[in-house]
Amino acid sequence: MKKIVSLLMLMFSVFFLVACANRPSKEAMNEELKKPEVVAVIEESLKNLDSDAFTEKGKIKSYEINYDKTEHNSRRGIEIEIYINGDSNLKINSLITKDNGKYDVAVSVESKELDDFLEGRK
Repeated sequence: MKKIVSLLMLMFSVFFLVACANRPSKEAMNEELKKPEVVAVIEESLKNLDSDAFTEKGKIKSYEINYDKTEHNSRRGIEIEIYINGDSNLKINSLITKDNGKYDVAVSVESKELDDFLEGRK
């Protein structure tokens, strides 16, 4: 019985080490988010919300990624939180994925405050 428990503990430890080794560091994920092709994908998704984004006419003037909230997603993506116009209440939670060398915003969820802002209710 003791050998079985020891063997199970060893197998769990090896599995845990392999899983951790395949997980990118927060620093590596944050550096990837700064690549021009990722920035372009993020900005394109913001322009889908506000076609006049980053112009005088648009409601979205600027954005920033909260790098403290960056997380690895089990779907091999990076979960990010974006603040619009410097307001942490106007936020978007997105999943950035990479497939065949191409980046994409796979999922994007806007806060109610951002939705109200974009719809002119705020």
